Amino acid sequence: MGIGYAAIAIKAGMSPLQTVSMSFLVYAGAGQFIAASMLASSASLMAIILTQFVVNLRYFVMSTCVLNKVEESNLPLNIFAGHLTVDESFAMFSLSSESSIWTFMGIALIAWAGWCLGAAIGVVILDLLPVIVTNSFNISLYALFVAILVPSIKENKQIGILVLITMIMNAILTPIMGNWALIVSTLIGAGIGMYIVDDEYVLTGDA
Repeated sequence: MGIGYAAIAIKAGMSPLQTVSMSFLVYAGAGQFIAASMLASSASLMAIILTQFVVNLRYFVMSTCVLNKVEESNLPLNIFAGHLTVDESFAMFSLSSESSIWTFMGIALIAWAGWCLGAAIGVVILDLLPVIVTNSFNISLYALFVAILVPSIKENKQIGILVLITMIMNAILTPIMGNWALIVSTLIGAGIGMYIVDDEYVLTGDA
């Protein structure tokens, strides 16, 4: 996925340094894919920033859960741990019986290094790959979302309905609002989800 992100970022006009630096400084997985895609479609800076805020808002919750679980830590370490918190590191630490901040840091640092290394590899090998291969990276963002959504949809049909509603709203609003449609449809979809998705399903951690 890191290589796929690099391919999209380079095609969007980002330099190799900007592409790799974003993985170090932003480190948002799907958020980076979206930012690069929006940059390629000439979205405004404010639209990109607001979209990143909405898409990555879940990391505030994840970071809070991680820090509530750890036994001993300090402010600088907490800030760095918050930066390293993504879906994968959060899931692995949540399922672990360990409560040490260093256990989390070990998990998170490996994931972070892997993502940054993937971006660096993508920058280096992009020009060496056949065009048909580099073009295929354009669907990597969609593949990522499918991989995330399918298990949840299988568990709860309400999630599937919510995804469908959000997709339809985004398709309707895009010709009218452009790149802002993603932000608006996401917020509306989240609001609808508060009423159609069972609280019990969300609280059990299956989502």
